[in-house]
Amino acid sequence: MTQRSPRPAARRISTRSLLIIAAFAALGALLLILLAPVTAMLAALFPPAYALVAGVHSVLPFLARRLVGFAWATTVTCALVGILTIGLTPLGVLILVPLVITGLGFDLTLLLLGRRGQVRPWHHIVAAVVTAVLLFLVSLPVMSPDDLAVPILLLTLLGRLAGQLAAVAVAWAIGTRVLKAGVMRPHSFSTSR
Repeated sequence: MTQRSPRPAARRISTRSLLIIAAFAALGALLLILLAPVTAMLAALFPPAYALVAGVHSVLPFLARRLVGFAWATTVTCALVGILTIGLTPLGVLILVPLVITGLGFDLTLLLLGRRGQVRPWHHIVAAVVTAVLLFLVSLPVMSPDDLAVPILLLTLLGRLAGQLAAVAVAWAIGTRVLKAGVMRPHSFSTSR
């Protein structure tokens, strides 16, 4: 009779981690609601400025992923932000589309790049670039025909790239400070998950 090796226990996300994700989502929802009038005005007047400023909405989901380490923390955080703000933003239920696309793009990129080891800082940079391109593509159908000129499109893409890269840099810096200060312990999840 052959003996099977025991299967490793499935990793579960702790209640503490879920509460941290929920707290980041609540803060993200509040930020989204407070900035909605400004971002709506910027989107109508000059889409590249909107694309740059909208990067602020990625800081908290990116930070949740950095601190909690759960593979889908960004997606869950973004989805919760969307659910909390459905009735309070001009987009209504459509707010979920860019938020969930951001979370999925970020988390999937980290999963793919971190398959064989630890997730590195440059993985987060690549993930931010992926989210910028995805958000740019999602914004194309809602842009006015006047804004579909090549210079505006290029500036909007550059705005998305700058906004998402700034968001990941801020999230990484805050996360590093929080971990070094001992406010939170490094997560128990493998950073490649």
